Amino acid sequence: MYRLVFCDLDGTVASFDGQVQPVVRQAMQAVVDSGAWITISTGRGFQLVKPYLGMVVINAPLICCNGGLIVEPSTRRVLHLQPTPLPLAHDMARLAQEEGIEMWFYLADMETMMDNRSGKAFELRRDGVAVRQVPDPILELTHPPHKVLIVSRSPEATPALVGRLQDYVGDRARVVSSGPYWAEAIVPGVSKAGAMSWVAKHLGVERDETVAIGDGDNDVEMLEWAALSIAMGNAMPAARAAADWIAPPVEDNGVAVALQRFVLRP
Repeated sequence: MYRLVFCDLDGTVASFDGQVQPVVRQAMQAVVDSGAWITISTGRGFQLVKPYLGMVVINAPLICCNGGLIVEPSTRRVLHLQPTPLPLAHDMARLAQEEGIEMWFYLADMETMMDNRSGKAFELRRDGVAVRQVPDPILELTHPPHKVLIVSRSPEATPALVGRLQDYVGDRARVVSSGPYWAEAIVPGVSKAGAMSWVAKHLGVERDETVAIGDGDNDVEMLEWAALSIAMGNAMPAARAAADWIAPPVEDNGVAVALQRFVLRP
C-alpha cells in the first residue's frame, strides 16, 4: 500500500547523540528489500548528513535543508536547489556578530560550513574541523548558502530566540524550531512537503502511497502532506497534532516499530 517513506533524521531515525540503532537500520533495509522507496528528509545541510550516509539505508533522493536541497545520494548530484538569498544571509551574519547569536551557514560547495560556535569569531569548517578564521563573514558569503541554522544556548531560551529571529527576518523567512537547541530559517517556497512532492513525482509514486515520520516543528508540513503521518513519541506538540499515529520515542526505536507496523506488515 505504501511505496515511499520519508524519515526525519535527528530525533527520528537518529537519537540526539547521533546514534542510529541496528534495529532501525535493519528495518530501513527491509523496506528497500521489499521493493519500496525510503529516504531521509532533514533540516541538516549535506555537510552534516554525510556522516550518516553509512549508518542509514536509503534508495530515494535525499532531502536536505528542509527541502531546499535534493541530492541523489549515490552520486551526490544536485537534483533540486532553492538556497537562502544572499542579502538575507548577509543580514543574519551581521545579527550574529552584533548579538553574539550562534549561526551555522551551509555553504554552496556542500563541503564547507561557516559558523561562530559558542557565539565567538566565525570560522570555516570542513568535516567538523576548523580550516581558518573568517574576519568578515559578509565577505566570505559570495554565493547564496544552502541554509542557515541558529543554535540556542538552552532549550528554555529557544522559543524567545525563534521569536527574535522571526521579528528580524520578517516575511523573508519562517523561523521554526527543529529541536531543543536548534532553529531553522526557511525561505519562502521551501518546505519538506514541497520536496516530498518533487521526489514522489520523480519516482512515479502517488501521494496516497507515501508515509512521513518526524518529530520537529519543521516536520509539520511533511506530516500534513503524506498519506500516513507518524510522529515520534518524543515529538513536539505541533508534530504530534499533525500525525495520524504516535510511534514510540527514538530511544525505543520508534521508526523500526512504525515501519514494521505500516510498511512491512504481511
